[in-house]
This record gives sequence, C-alpha cells and structure tokens, in this order.
Amino acid sequence: MSANREALNKQLQEIVNSLKEQGILDHQFEIVHSLKEANSPFFLAEILPLFCQDVQTTLRDLSRTLEKEPVNYYDMEELYFKLRGCSSSIGARRLALACLKLYQAVGNKNKDGCGLALNGVRHEYKTLRSSLDRIVEENCESSKLKKCIQGEEEAMGRVAEFLIVYNLEMKSLDLVFSSSPVYSK
Repeated sequence: MSANREALNKQLQEIVNSLKEQGILDHQFEIVHSLKEANSPFFLAEILPLFCQDVQTTLRDLSRTLEKEPVNYYDMEELYFKLRGCSSSIGARRLALACLKLYQAVGNKNKDGCGLALNGVRHEYKTLRSSLDRIVEENCESSKLKKCIQGEEEAMGRVAEFLIVYNLEMKSLDLVFSSSPVYSK
C-alpha cells in the first residue's frame, strides 16, 4: 500500500510540475498545496471551490460592467485587481498574466480590447479549472490511500463523499455561471 501512496504522490507532483512547465501554475501553488498537511489533507480541495466561485463571480461582474454604457473603467480596474490578486494568491500564473492584458485595455479605456482580454481571461480560467480538478482528484486519492494505510477504513467513504460534494459544488457553479447570458459570452 505504501508503494501505491508513493506512486500517487509522485503522479500528483508530476501533474503539478507539468502545469508549472506549461506556465499554468507557479511556485505559489506549491506553497498553497503544502498547507494541506498542516491544516487538513483536503485543504486544497476545500479552498478551490471558493477560488472558482470568486473567479466566476468576478468574471460575471466584469462582463456586466463592460456591457453598461458608458463603461465604468474605475469599476473594471477594481475588478481586475480582485481577479489578479485571487489568481496570484493561488499560483495561477497564466490566469494572472491574462489579467494583465485586461488591465492594459482598461488603462487605455478600450472597450473592444477589454472584451478581447476578458475572453482570454475566461479561456485561461477554463484551462486552469480542468487542471485543478485533476489535482483535486489525485490529492483525494492520495489522502484516501494514506488514511487506509493508517487503518482508517471509513476514510475511504469520507473521501468518496467529499469528492461527490466537491464535484456537486463545482457543477453547481458551472450551472449558475453558464446559464448567465453575461458570463457565457
């Protein structure tokens, strides 16, 4: 069983390394990921839905702000800072870089540029989101195996239950935001 746990941990680290090589994540993600051991084996999986909810809400608000005439570039800038801070704090490198293009367009008061940059941010978020889902699944598998090794058979049920709740939370976020005509552009 220990060999399986090591294999899962190695697989998880390979996923994270690959995402870092692709520029999707940076070193900050490893810092956030390391907090799981101190707080809870599911720490990362517990904060990711909150991160995703913040990003999706901010993207929706950016879209709504951009659609209003005249565009309130001050509000756009405030929302940019919120999104950039959120992505930087979790180590979402490419999302944070996409935010910079939005910031430039906002600074130039270029509505079309803002729309294009916002689409780029949405694209990077979708890429990040699928990567984070893979990491959560690997992390939970590793934690389940670790608990099993320690003799906590019921942990398998708790991990399975946690994954179901995580997936439901993420799907409900998707439904809420994909049904929004502003967000789905």
